[in-house]
Amino acid sequence: MAQPKLRFKPSRPPHVAKMRPTAPNEAWQIDMTSFALSDLTPLYLIVVIDALTRKLVGWSLDRRCRASEWIAALRMALDDQGIVTREDAARLTVRSDNGAQPCSKRFVAFLGSRGVRGQYTGYDAPDDNAFVERVIRTIKEEEIWPTVYDTWSEAHGALDAYVRWYNEERIHSALDYRTPSEAEDEWFKQKAA
Repeated sequence: MAQPKLRFKPSRPPHVAKMRPTAPNEAWQIDMTSFALSDLTPLYLIVVIDALTRKLVGWSLDRRCRASEWIAALRMALDDQGIVTREDAARLTVRSDNGAQPCSKRFVAFLGSRGVRGQYTGYDAPDDNAFVERVIRTIKEEEIWPTVYDTWSEAHGALDAYVRWYNEERIHSALDYRTPSEAEDEWFKQKAA
């Protein structure tokens, strides 16, 4: 007779529902990728995207990939979007995969300290984080893969310029051929009207 399976962790669903925000700053996704400098030094890029406007709201580039680098990207996003109080953050959900950094006590504590709800994707379910997965692929195809960076400073400057271009000039078919910044601005104008 088989022994019953013991579970020490709560089970997670294989998939979570697609994020369907109705306003900017309701649903963000965060993830990371890595690439190498010309001398093969690895760099880690952490990206935060708004699921409604597709705006890159925060990012971090570092030689290490710890919870502190993930927190830096999220802190940039919160500050740049003007989400400074727990009340401002009350309707925001940040979705990540089940990696070591977003599951760390430090990252979870930061979310709690800022009043942000964290949410994890299902296991082995990259489609649950499709918006950020897609933007990372776009960044790689349009900026990282065609370029050879010799230093962190060079890579950081290029990615900073790319993020500004992506938000302010790159149109998206999913946004009716508007830029992320235009989509965000139009949403706030309609709300004010």
